[in-house]
Amino acid sequence: MDYALSTMWAVKRFADLEPFFKEGEDAGFTRFELNHGIDSSMLKGLEGKTITSVHEPCPADVPASVLKENDWLVSSLDEGKRRLGVDAILKSIDLAVSVGASTVVVHPGRVDSDFDGEERMRELFDSGGRAGNEYAGLMLRNREARERAAPANFRQVSRSIGELASYAGARGIVLGLENRYHFHEFPSPDELVKLLAIGPPGTVGFWYDAGHAETLSRLGFFPHREWLDRFSDRIVGAHFHDLSGLEDHRFAGNGTQPWAFIKGRIPASALRTCEFRNTCTGEEIERGRAFLEELGV
Repeated sequence: MDYALSTMWAVKRFADLEPFFKEGEDAGFTRFELNHGIDSSMLKGLEGKTITSVHEPCPADVPASVLKENDWLVSSLDEGKRRLGVDAILKSIDLAVSVGASTVVVHPGRVDSDFDGEERMRELFDSGGRAGNEYAGLMLRNREARERAAPANFRQVSRSIGELASYAGARGIVLGLENRYHFHEFPSPDELVKLLAIGPPGTVGFWYDAGHAETLSRLGFFPHREWLDRFSDRIVGAHFHDLSGLEDHRFAGNGTQPWAFIKGRIPASALRTCEFRNTCTGEEIERGRAFLEELGV
């Protein structure tokens, strides 16, 4: 298997990507993903490098955090803001074309819920309170609030993905719709079914994030197995990282991710990206790649 290294590892570690590529290559990587922490000033040294995917918004000249804070997202109910979210992804598609990448990883927005108790749920989980009444009550309220608010935002997401799929498809780029880290974010498994129907497999696919799937499974929202049971045949790429409790983006093999369960569920044709945090050492990213290679995930 060939594994790419995400530039997540480069953010705040290197001023530009040239030393990132060198250290990544020293760790055995020959393929790379440009992620949403990379702005135009960092896009140097790409010549001769194999870029497999671009994770929007890249270039992040408007950071992802600013897009979220201002609701400049593909899910926004405000048309002007939705348009800004779409435009950010269009730039990532253009970048993918220019660097020879095949796929753009897409975050499909969020639900404008009137209640979000997930932060407290995570606190309870970390302190051993997942089985208590408070946790159960928060779970119910989160589910009910999401169900109430999701339809309006989902209509905007569907419209946005349709526009993006047309633009990407005309340029030979695949959109990989990623499962997310928070419950209020799109998509749920049922929502993903509808989004994947917007475009053919060669244009719209599922980008499976192993850490996100396991995190929301541990919290009790969506079983990890469901993403693989229902969508394995539509997986166009995967983000691999380990986790301890709910703390993800550890290097593979340094946590409690159920790798044996994941093995054999990812199509051979899917892109595989190591999305390791920037606090990992060069030795650790090499160990993470070697772990996945030996396991054959």
